[in-house]
Amino acid sequence: MPATVDPTTEVIATFGRFLLIRDSAQEPRLARPRGRNLDIVCGDRVVCESEASGELLATRVLPRRTVLRRSNLRGRSEALAANLSLLLVVIAPVPAPDFFLVDRYLCAAACAGLDALIVMNKNDLPLPQDMDAGLAAYAQVGYRVLRLGRDAPGSLDPLRAALTGHTAALVGQSGVGKSSLIRQLALDADDVAVGELMRAEEGRHTTTAARLYDCEDGGRIMDSPGVRDYAPAIDDLDAATLGFRDVDQLATGCRFLDCRHMQEPQCAVRDGVDSGLMNARRYESYRRLRRLYEDLWSRRPATEQARRRS
Repeated sequence: MPATVDPTTEVIATFGRFLLIRDSAQEPRLARPRGRNLDIVCGDRVVCESEASGELLATRVLPRRTVLRRSNLRGRSEALAANLSLLLVVIAPVPAPDFFLVDRYLCAAACAGLDALIVMNKNDLPLPQDMDAGLAAYAQVGYRVLRLGRDAPGSLDPLRAALTGHTAALVGQSGVGKSSLIRQLALDADDVAVGELMRAEEGRHTTTAARLYDCEDGGRIMDSPGVRDYAPAIDDLDAATLGFRDVDQLATGCRFLDCRHMQEPQCAVRDGVDSGLMNARRYESYRRLRRLYEDLWSRRPATEQARRRS
């Protein structure tokens, strides 16, 4: 008879078909999901059973408080991380920031019920010409921006303070310095346990979906792979605003309650762009996400599209 393991077991890393879990004793252990249909991501809390062979199997995922998801090419939603409370969107002078990508992460955070911060890393490097204007547009709608130098004493203190009491994920483009921030913020990285996982997957093409660490000054932080693009899960996005704060602030003045803020007459959002109340680049970002949102919904089966309209 399999023995049930501590039900507070938490998934702190995923590597291919293997999991790194940690129970209330704080000891990392190898496990794997029972069956192929069990969707487990970093941050999940799971129920595990220990087989007679000694193998540890995750048999059930406990209810998630929050989940960060993305849309795949078929418009389906895929979980990326669970039980977060804060999303840290990292940018840097090099590579040049993709503010459209930043917007999509901020929208995903809003619709997942997460707080969000923009982390301007490597702030001591020469900044692109449009960097300050781009960051000012976020401050205008209430997003906090943390500027971090690479070598300045105490430069990470604001980030350490922001992490206190949170389980946060670092997201952003490749090369912006997320791994470097993890090394400076995290406690023991459990390299032995990670190495064991990697050896278990030897010969396979695997990608670490995410890895959760405890921080020196409290809080926890999750690393994730760098990306070129990201599409928020269309099931999670608010259909009216897509998670854009500035659209939400202006949309109450639109003539039509179902205004898409694209070509409709007497649209307060488009009027706000013309008058400078909404940043023009942010509005273009909204338009791009609106088109993507509609395109991804069009890839869903007709029955699902009908339920959405009802």
